[in-house]
Amino acid sequence: MLERRYLVLLALGTSLSFWDIFNVPYIVDYASKIFNVNTDLSSLPLSAEMLGYFIGGSFNGYIASKWGRKKGLILSMGLISLGSVIGLLSLSFIMIIISEFIIGMGIEGEVATVPSYISEMVENRGKTIGIVESFGFLMSLVVGPIAVLAGQEYWKLLFLAGVTIAIPSLFFRFYLPESKLWIKKSNEKFKWDNTILLFLIAWFFSYFAGYALFSDPIFSLIGNKGFNNTAVYFTYILYGDPLGVLIASIVNDKIERKLTSFLTNFLSGVLIISWPFLSGISFLGIGFTIMFLQGFKFPVMYTYTAENITTKIRTLGFGIADGIGHLGGVIGPIILSLYYQQDVILAFTIVGLTAIISGSILGIFGLKTKGLSLEKIKG
Repeated sequence: MLERRYLVLLALGTSLSFWDIFNVPYIVDYASKIFNVNTDLSSLPLSAEMLGYFIGGSFNGYIASKWGRKKGLILSMGLISLGSVIGLLSLSFIMIIISEFIIGMGIEGEVATVPSYISEMVENRGKTIGIVESFGFLMSLVVGPIAVLAGQEYWKLLFLAGVTIAIPSLFFRFYLPESKLWIKKSNEKFKWDNTILLFLIAWFFSYFAGYALFSDPIFSLIGNKGFNNTAVYFTYILYGDPLGVLIASIVNDKIERKLTSFLTNFLSGVLIISWPFLSGISFLGIGFTIMFLQGFKFPVMYTYTAENITTKIRTLGFGIADGIGHLGGVIGPIILSLYYQQDVILAFTIVGLTAIISGSILGIFGLKTKGLSLEKIKG
């Protein structure tokens, strides 16, 4: 069993990771105006972060599979710290892009390793992973108000947490115990698991939809619906995300994750397609619900992905599936931005369909895992 103090240490690092995830929409909005970047290019920092996920997941996942979960956790926090320093000192839009790329590598290292590590170290893996991830998603409650208060003048302060939190988090991770299940399997040879490809496709489409919702056209849509302070109203919508994570954490071990992985993606897709047709309070309500479902899916899908991959390559497989899957997060914002200029309805229909496809794949091909040990599911 993993002691509570170690879970707190992991939660500290996870909160930092998700701080960097949630501050990107505000950084994109402010930095594109400061550096006079047009709409077609404004989402490049977000796409760069997604590309960092692609590389960081496979690289860090391999390190954690080959040399231990602990080393993978230390490496990921080091990358987040480095990227945050570059962002804080940035003098151009290109430096912002580089910063987000490096931060993305570190974040995906966290995503690939933390759920796998926890799933191997505790009995109630769904609930525990959900609680740790909740610390991260709750950062949206902090990021939003700080981003609005910092405004365009002090937007670089959004990188400051990456510097101040990463150092103690990195230090404490040297005291984490290594996974006993990894030690047991460490001498086995790497063997490819086709399940990785299944989850890669599911994550690709899920991230396509999810990160498109963080791109600049969302701010434009909010403004076109008559809400003038787009950053404030985006924050209202964004608050659905941490609420979804909290609820998912409570029910994660009580409901079959094959079912919840399907429903959160499928229903989210249906609502995304309907969103541009709405206005007023109903527009904000559906936006909040979409973000709620997006938040709900993460504790569920993180746990579910780790369960469906064998122990020897769990972090590597997770890193490949989630990391390469983040290419969907690279493409999604770009596609939404390009089609938004031509046809708003078509743009959101494309995004919604990708979420529906992701849920359908998991609902049809995923394994049932409720109440089963990792050894009984895949070994």
